[in-house]
Amino acid sequence: MTVLQGNCPVCERKTEFRSPDGWFRDNLRCASCDSIPRERAFAWALETFCPDWRTRRVHESSPADRAVSNKLRDGAKDYIASQYFPGTRPGEKKDGVRCENLEAMTFADRSIGLHAHLDVMEHVNRPDLCLREMERTLAPGGMAIFTTPVYKDVVSTKRRAVYFPDGVEHLENPPEYHGNPIDESGALVTFHFGQNFSDLMRAWAPALSILQILPNDPAIGVIGEFRDVFVLTKRQG
Repeated sequence: MTVLQGNCPVCERKTEFRSPDGWFRDNLRCASCDSIPRERAFAWALETFCPDWRTRRVHESSPADRAVSNKLRDGAKDYIASQYFPGTRPGEKKDGVRCENLEAMTFADRSIGLHAHLDVMEHVNRPDLCLREMERTLAPGGMAIFTTPVYKDVVSTKRRAVYFPDGVEHLENPPEYHGNPIDESGALVTFHFGQNFSDLMRAWAPALSILQILPNDPAIGVIGEFRDVFVLTKRQG
């Protein structure tokens, strides 16, 4: 059992971070809000680089029942949650939640102050389109803050699967799935992002400045594998 003392950036409390084993990514949990390291890394980046987020129009893609999504929902004056619901028209709501495809969002140009998502990009079919859509929909000075796994031993980003209109082609086996807040069968991993991911994003969306951060701080409960946070800012003009 690992036990660390510190302050949680999600619930903003003095707390303990506890893990029963060495896989801190999913198991090092805040005793107060149950957050895990990537959620705390995101919350730390949010407050550090976008301290006025509460006054911005915030879009969170694929929120789950977790403390960091509740923080965004309860804290932002204008908060929009979206999920991708196959078969639902983009922009319409299903069970009170807006349907959005990150590759072709229905938001107007320059209408969003902050795009937020945790571990979504590794599941999309066209990350280049996602970046261009964030570039299009962000207001000048607007930001996108998100987490996604980056593999330290992978130099060039690898595609693992491709979605086609008539099905999926798996390029790597076995297929890899992560948790999905709206589908118990999970979310297919389409990419393993490598050390060139930031360079790819700069080429896809030249109007965005891109900062890749790898926090490593036991005092906020951010240690272990896959801690990368990306902070993207729409340039003025």
